[in-house]
Amino acid sequence: MAESLIPVRTDADILPAWRGTPVGDLLRHVNLGAQGGTGSARPALLITRCWEDQAPLPVPAGFALTLAGPGGVLKRSPFDVSWAVAEAGVRAIAVIGHAGCGLAGLRGRRDAFVAALVEGAGWEASAAGQHFDHWADLCEVADPAGAAAAEARRLRARYPALCVAALLHEADGRLLQIAP
Repeated sequence: MAESLIPVRTDADILPAWRGTPVGDLLRHVNLGAQGGTGSARPALLITRCWEDQAPLPVPAGFALTLAGPGGVLKRSPFDVSWAVAEAGVRAIAVIGHAGCGLAGLRGRRDAFVAALVEGAGWEASAAGQHFDHWADLCEVADPAGAAAAEARRLRARYPALCVAALLHEADGRLLQIAP
Protein backbone atom coordinates (compact mmCIF):
# COMPACT_ATOMS: atom_id res chain seq x y z
CA MET A 1 0.00 0.00 0.00
CA ALA A 2 1.45 3.36 -1.01
CA GLU A 3 1.37 5.82 1.86
CA SER A 4 0.22 9.41 1.39
CA LEU A 5 3.18 11.72 2.05
CA ILE A 6 2.47 15.31 3.04
CA PRO A 7 5.21 17.96 3.02
CA VAL A 8 5.46 20.74 5.60
CA ARG A 9 6.45 24.10 4.09
CA THR A 10 4.36 26.32 6.39
CA ASP A 11 2.62 25.97 9.76
CA ALA A 12 -0.66 25.48 7.88
CA ASP A 13 0.75 22.30 6.27
CA ILE A 14 1.03 20.54 9.64
CA LEU A 15 -1.82 18.06 9.91
CA PRO A 16 -4.49 19.11 12.44
CA ALA A 17 -3.79 16.01 14.55
CA TRP A 18 -0.20 17.19 15.14
CA ARG A 19 -0.83 20.93 15.71
CA GLY A 20 -0.16 21.98 19.28
CA THR A 21 1.67 18.72 20.03
CA PRO A 22 5.35 17.82 20.30
CA VAL A 23 5.03 16.26 16.81
CA GLY A 24 4.00 19.64 15.43
CA ASP A 25 6.90 21.24 17.30
CA LEU A 26 9.27 18.67 15.77
CA LEU A 27 8.00 19.52 12.28
CA ARG A 28 8.41 23.24 12.96
CA HIS A 29 11.98 22.77 14.22
CA VAL A 30 13.11 20.48 11.40
CA ASN A 31 11.23 21.86 8.40
CA LEU A 32 10.57 25.48 9.32
CA GLY A 33 13.69 26.31 11.32
CA ALA A 34 11.82 27.17 14.51
CA GLN A 35 14.10 28.10 17.39
CA GLY A 36 13.66 28.05 21.13
CA GLY A 37 13.61 25.65 24.00
CA THR A 38 10.93 23.32 25.17
CA GLY A 39 10.04 25.15 28.35
CA SER A 40 10.10 21.81 30.15
CA ALA A 41 12.65 19.92 32.20
CA ARG A 42 11.37 16.65 30.72
CA PRO A 43 11.47 15.47 27.11
CA ALA A 44 8.22 16.00 25.26
CA LEU A 45 8.75 13.45 22.52
CA LEU A 46 10.11 9.99 21.84
CA ILE A 47 11.64 9.73 18.38
CA THR A 48 12.12 6.29 16.89
CA ARG A 49 14.52 6.13 13.95
CA CYS A 50 16.31 3.60 11.83
CA TRP A 51 19.71 2.35 12.97
CA GLU A 52 21.41 3.84 9.94
CA ASP A 53 19.65 7.24 9.82
CA GLN A 54 22.08 9.15 12.00
CA ALA A 55 21.66 12.63 10.50
CA PRO A 56 21.04 15.01 13.40
CA LEU A 57 17.63 16.62 13.72
CA PRO A 58 17.72 20.33 14.65
CA VAL A 59 15.75 20.19 17.89
CA PRO A 60 16.45 21.88 21.22
CA ALA A 61 18.48 20.01 23.79
CA GLY A 62 16.22 18.00 26.07
CA PHE A 63 13.24 18.15 23.69
CA ALA A 64 13.26 14.46 22.73
CA LEU A 65 14.59 11.01 23.51
CA THR A 66 15.69 8.94 20.53
CA LEU A 67 15.59 5.17 20.12
CA ALA A 68 16.80 3.24 17.09
CA GLY A 69 15.53 0.06 15.52
CA PRO A 70 15.31 -1.43 12.04
CA GLY A 71 13.36 1.14 10.03
CA GLY A 72 12.42 2.89 13.28
CA VAL A 73 10.38 -0.15 14.33
CA LEU A 74 10.65 -1.04 18.02
CA LYS A 75 8.65 -4.28 18.22
CA ARG A 76 11.70 -6.00 19.65
CA SER A 77 12.17 -3.25 22.28
CA PRO A 78 8.77 -2.81 23.96
CA PHE A 79 10.15 -1.91 27.37
CA ASP A 80 12.21 0.94 25.89
CA VAL A 81 9.02 2.71 24.82
CA SER A 82 7.28 2.00 28.12
CA TRP A 83 10.28 3.40 30.02
CA ALA A 84 10.20 6.59 27.93
CA VAL A 85 6.53 7.05 28.84
CA ALA A 86 6.57 5.96 32.49
CA GLU A 87 9.95 7.29 33.60
CA ALA A 88 10.91 10.07 31.19
CA GLY A 89 7.35 11.35 30.81
CA VAL A 90 7.05 11.60 27.03
CA ARG A 91 3.51 12.09 25.77
CA ALA A 92 4.10 11.82 22.04
CA ILE A 93 5.99 9.53 19.67
CA ALA A 94 7.34 10.25 16.19
CA VAL A 95 8.15 7.11 14.20
CA ILE A 96 10.59 8.26 11.52
CA GLY A 97 11.43 6.12 8.53
CA HIS A 98 13.91 7.43 5.98
CA ALA A 99 14.42 7.58 2.25
CA GLY A 100 17.04 5.20 0.95
CA CYS A 101 16.77 2.80 3.89
CA GLY A 102 19.42 0.09 3.59
CA LEU A 103 17.08 -2.41 5.22
CA ALA A 104 14.72 -2.18 2.24
CA GLY A 105 15.31 -5.17 0.00
CA LEU A 106 17.78 -6.68 2.48
CA ARG A 107 16.98 -10.29 1.57
CA GLY A 108 18.05 -9.61 -2.01
CA ARG A 109 21.56 -8.85 -0.75
CA ARG A 110 21.99 -12.09 1.22
CA ASP A 111 25.09 -13.35 -0.57
CA ALA A 112 26.99 -10.07 -0.21
CA PHE A 113 25.96 -9.78 3.45
CA VAL A 114 27.10 -13.31 4.28
CA ALA A 115 30.37 -12.80 2.38
CA ALA A 116 31.01 -9.59 4.32
CA LEU A 117 30.57 -11.41 7.65
CA VAL A 118 32.89 -14.18 6.49
CA GLU A 119 35.58 -11.84 5.13
CA GLY A 120 35.25 -8.94 7.54
CA ALA A 121 34.28 -10.59 10.80
CA GLY A 122 35.77 -14.06 10.49
CA TRP A 123 32.48 -15.96 10.57
CA GLU A 124 32.00 -19.42 9.13
CA ALA A 125 29.83 -19.22 6.00
CA SER A 126 27.14 -21.55 7.36
CA ALA A 127 26.84 -19.60 10.62
CA ALA A 128 26.70 -16.29 8.73
CA GLY A 129 23.97 -17.65 6.47
CA GLN A 130 21.90 -18.92 9.38
CA HIS A 131 22.33 -15.62 11.19
CA PHE A 132 21.20 -13.67 8.13
CA ASP A 133 18.23 -15.94 7.47
CA HIS A 134 16.97 -15.56 11.04
CA TRP A 135 17.44 -11.81 11.46
CA ALA A 136 16.75 -10.52 7.94
CA ASP A 137 13.12 -11.63 8.20
CA LEU A 138 12.78 -9.70 11.45
CA CYS A 139 14.63 -6.58 10.30
CA GLU A 140 13.88 -6.11 6.61
CA VAL A 141 11.79 -3.08 5.72
CA ALA A 142 9.71 -3.54 2.59
CA ASP A 143 8.95 0.17 2.27
CA PRO A 144 10.25 2.82 4.72
CA ALA A 145 7.05 4.89 4.72
CA GLY A 146 4.87 1.81 5.06
CA ALA A 147 6.99 0.45 7.91
CA ALA A 148 6.78 3.79 9.77
CA ALA A 149 3.01 3.96 9.24
CA ALA A 150 2.52 0.38 10.46
CA GLU A 151 4.68 0.98 13.53
CA ALA A 152 2.77 4.17 14.34
CA ARG A 153 -0.53 2.25 14.12
CA ARG A 154 0.89 -0.46 16.40
CA LEU A 155 2.10 2.08 18.96
CA ARG A 156 -1.22 3.99 18.87
CA ALA A 157 -3.02 0.76 19.76
CA ARG A 158 -0.56 -0.04 22.56
CA TYR A 159 -0.39 3.52 24.00
CA PRO A 160 -3.82 5.00 23.15
CA ALA A 161 -3.39 8.15 25.28
CA LEU A 162 -0.27 9.23 23.35
CA CYS A 163 0.00 11.27 20.18
CA VAL A 164 1.79 8.97 17.69
CA ALA A 165 2.84 10.14 14.23
CA ALA A 166 4.54 8.48 11.29
CA LEU A 167 7.07 10.60 9.38
CA LEU A 168 9.60 10.06 6.61
CA HIS A 169 13.06 11.69 6.76
CA GLU A 170 14.05 12.84 3.29
CA ALA A 171 17.61 13.04 1.98
CA ASP A 172 17.36 16.87 2.09
CA GLY A 173 16.84 16.71 5.87
CA ARG A 174 13.14 17.57 5.85
CA LEU A 175 10.38 15.44 7.32
CA LEU A 176 7.28 14.38 5.42
CA GLN A 177 4.09 13.54 7.28
CA ILE A 178 2.60 10.14 6.54
CA ALA A 179 -1.18 10.41 6.57
CA PRO A 180 -2.60 8.60 9.63
